[in-house]
Amino acid sequence: MSDIDTVKALDAAIIDGINAKDANKATAPYAKDGAIMPPGAPTMSGHDAIRGYWQAAIDGGLSDVVASPTSADVSGNFAVTMGTLAASMGGQELAGKYILYLRNGNDGWKVQCDIWNFDA
Repeated sequence: MSDIDTVKALDAAIIDGINAKDANKATAPYAKDGAIMPPGAPTMSGHDAIRGYWQAAIDGGLSDVVASPTSADVSGNFAVTMGTLAASMGGQELAGKYILYLRNGNDGWKVQCDIWNFDA
């Protein structure tokens, strides 16, 4: 699998975990010291914090998440993917965009930082 295919698969794995209502699966693509930067909330770092966020979102009704990557670029041991997203939460339809920053380290490709926001 090429590096581009690998980073795209990690991008998709987060979404697959959320839609499976499995916070552990949604967290697995992140580096152990990775971070998420959700809208309207502080940065959360590390697997425990990320898992807790995804579990709370799942428990809050986050579902039907669709991410559509618009680009994926690799340069050495670093990569960036970005795209659009759509989801449902508590009966509300959400649309937005995201950027994932990934790094290739001793543990292979992992998501280092995930930031997203929703359109008004």
